[in-house]
Amino acid sequence: MTELKKIAVIGCWHQGVVGAACLASLGYDVLGADADGARVEKLNRGQAPLFEPGLDDLLKKETGAGRLRFTTDMAGAVKDRDYVLVMFDTPVDENDRSDLSGVFAAVQAIAPNLRQEVVVYVTAQLPVGTCDQLRDLIRKTNPSLKFGLAYSPENLRLGQAIDRFLHPALPVIGAEEPETLDRVEQLFSPLNVKWHRVNLRTAEMTKHALNAFLATSVTFANELGNLCDEVGADGSRLAEVLRLEPRVGPKAMLLPGLGFSGGTLARDMQTLRELGDRFQFDTKLLDGVWMSNRQQNQLVIRKLKKSLGELAGRRVAVLGLTYKPDTSTLRRSASLEIIGDMVREQMAVTAHDPKADRGELAQHSEFKFFENVYDAVQDAEAVVLITGWAEYKTLDYAQIKSLMKGTVLIDTQNMLNGDRMMALGFRYLDIGRGRVAGGST
Repeated sequence: MTELKKIAVIGCWHQGVVGAACLASLGYDVLGADADGARVEKLNRGQAPLFEPGLDDLLKKETGAGRLRFTTDMAGAVKDRDYVLVMFDTPVDENDRSDLSGVFAAVQAIAPNLRQEVVVYVTAQLPVGTCDQLRDLIRKTNPSLKFGLAYSPENLRLGQAIDRFLHPALPVIGAEEPETLDRVEQLFSPLNVKWHRVNLRTAEMTKHALNAFLATSVTFANELGNLCDEVGADGSRLAEVLRLEPRVGPKAMLLPGLGFSGGTLARDMQTLRELGDRFQFDTKLLDGVWMSNRQQNQLVIRKLKKSLGELAGRRVAVLGLTYKPDTSTLRRSASLEIIGDMVREQMAVTAHDPKADRGELAQHSEFKFFENVYDAVQDAEAVVLITGWAEYKTLDYAQIKSLMKGTVLIDTQNMLNGDRMMALGFRYLDIGRGRVAGGST
């Protein structure tokens, strides 16, 4: 670490900020660069752009120690850096297709200032083949530059990102030259991880394959859960039993619930389906998973209609708005998708979330947000729990029941004790545990 320790991180939202802070904590001199001036100003004060457990504290520690700083000058940020990490959280459009314009613009901007022998290390979520295009772009912009280009599939998880960066579950590096692979391993040597070396396109494909596999598991579990609800079987217990089989495994994603929402699994599913279209190869399994998942989140509306009948004019309270627990972002969350369905049914929607980003909330007028959960459920004819925040387990549900106008409680996370909820007088509905509306398993 004594010779090559200067790092630039390009793109500072979630994974870029986590990566910059963690690398600084390993003793490196890290300069993060992002075009958003307000974001950079906050980062230099030790404030992350979204909630991630422990991230603000780590930012304050590392900026205070002088190992970490942030700038809006992306082109200038790379001038004396031995490693340049491209860590954009690649946005997706409404159809979950990657928008790569920001990545290409940034790489073109930094290319003239890259130092000789630099390693450009990409972890932005990119379709397979993109790294070849980035390498060609750098060569065209800076023909005399000698550099290495590597890719690793980003595998951070919102709410667990710091631990996942420092203890990667998928330690894969892709590059075409052994010396580039050596340099990346040298960068991450403080983590004491065994890295698996592959070529660039295999590394890119790994991310698509992982997320497509997880998406298929989620969809398989949900379809089984839906059948369990019809026949009175318990899909949650079924998942526990299946995980005993060694060919399935103890961590298999088999619990029934909502479908995967856009942005992560959906991005890679769409990438693979588009590859099939490009090469005129039918992706019938992936297409089926995609269609089944699209239907799964409509389960909430179906349960509401079965419980309430006509939905127009009904008041519903939604608990949980963020993409998942332990984050603050609403981007592409299942809650927003389901609320959209509710609004199209002309329901009046109130909502609560303990950490939802207030700036993102300001962009949504289709529901009324309450800071206090008990205010949100006042006069609701149904309550729908969507994001599985731990604190929702400990709410006073007797008080919630007394404040409601109706009795329907839909638990999409299967996180509450159904028998207790029904004893309190709720018409309790979960997903995939064989419970008939208002009845028992």
